[in-house]
Amino acid sequence: MKRRELLFRAPHPESQRGIRYDDWPTLIGGRVEIRRHGTVIQTGVVEMVMPDSSALRLTADPMQERRYFSKSDGFEVWISPRDLQPLISKAPVLG
Repeated sequence: MKRRELLFRAPHPESQRGIRYDDWPTLIGGRVEIRRHGTVIQTGVVEMVMPDSSALRLTADPMQERRYFSKSDGFEVWISPRDLQPLISKAPVLG
């Protein structure tokens, strides 16, 4: 009985909301959430990223303007696993 409960248990709420992702160049074109100190600052589509993952810019949408976020200022990028999968599969292979 215990094994069946493990198979059908609801996913952890944190996994539904997203995961923190530090390889920012992979995220170009993806819908992400920008957080700082655990608070959601803005959501949007990644438009531009510095190659060293030090900063990124989200595209403008009707409700919010285009904005630049720097990792050194404490901003983190969070993305849902479902949105991340297509971005990883189209990323170029290094080596």
